[in-house]
Amino acid sequence: MPLLSLIIPLYNTEKFIGECLSSILDSSADKADYEVIVIDDGSTDGSGEIVQLFSKKYYNIHLFSQENQGVSVARMKGAEKATGDYLWFIDSDDYLLDGALEEVMHLIRDNLTVDTFLVQVLIKEEGREYVKPFASARESIMTGKLYLKMKPVAVCPVQFIFKKVLLDNRWIYFPEGLRHEDEYFCRTLQYFSGTIKILEKPMYVYRQWYGSYMNSGGVNALYDMVGVYLHLKEFVEKGADFEDRGWLQADIISFLMGTHSWHRHLFNKEEFLTFRNKHLDFIYGEFRKSARLFTYKDRVLGYLLLKQPKIYSLLLSAKKRLFCL
Repeated sequence: MPLLSLIIPLYNTEKFIGECLSSILDSSADKADYEVIVIDDGSTDGSGEIVQLFSKKYYNIHLFSQENQGVSVARMKGAEKATGDYLWFIDSDDYLLDGALEEVMHLIRDNLTVDTFLVQVLIKEEGREYVKPFASARESIMTGKLYLKMKPVAVCPVQFIFKKVLLDNRWIYFPEGLRHEDEYFCRTLQYFSGTIKILEKPMYVYRQWYGSYMNSGGVNALYDMVGVYLHLKEFVEKGADFEDRGWLQADIISFLMGTHSWHRHLFNKEEFLTFRNKHLDFIYGEFRKSARLFTYKDRVLGYLLLKQPKIYSLLLSAKKRLFCL
């Protein structure tokens, strides 16, 4: 049985999937110690054929095909097919850095009591690259709850290598059919991880490009954020320990407020105004119910953000200009 299963949801990335697979399978790590599970989610280009070519050369790669059902279903299907003790979700348009897999396998073997490993990610965009920030911690090993309390919250699933048995917990899953599904999965994964080990060295390259899934949502992503929030709310109210519900609620309200704070460039768009007309009462109501969890300053800023978004945006711009003087 392999120690690690790398799960790749595949959809129309023939331009990138070869590099992704090569970065894994061309490593010197023992092929018997890991497997690659590819779930072709109804690709209409040559992605599947490229994977088939790799499968003829490497016995530890397995391709499964399904009708297009979205990345959440594809990931969970891959987890179901996986036989490794640990799982690592890999996006088909990304790749591992040289020597990363060998180092990961070594780290897992030396830390078999650790539930989840947090991997540093190098982000590549057009013209620049940078390391994705995550909360700095005093210790390299801590409880998942403690790490989840830190900011920024780590919500990129490719950053986590975790024990498959964690998925037996009914609260750890990817909400289906919604963008920002990572915001739910990663929070619950961390919450229920008894131990998390932080790996400071970059091992994974996350490719940002215009046609990627997360960059193609537009205003529809706002509606998805409300849907993901409802999943998070149910988890906090029914799945979390009572003593943790306050700080968790503050965290997920901040995520819900992201429908506005993350999308200031849309404030004058008709589609954004349509979204506000439909969901503002709900969002503001959730914010007001949890206002006691925030400082007075944050309550005022939250009110302006939701009720006077244009004034909020002007104040933020003025602050940036003054800061630059």
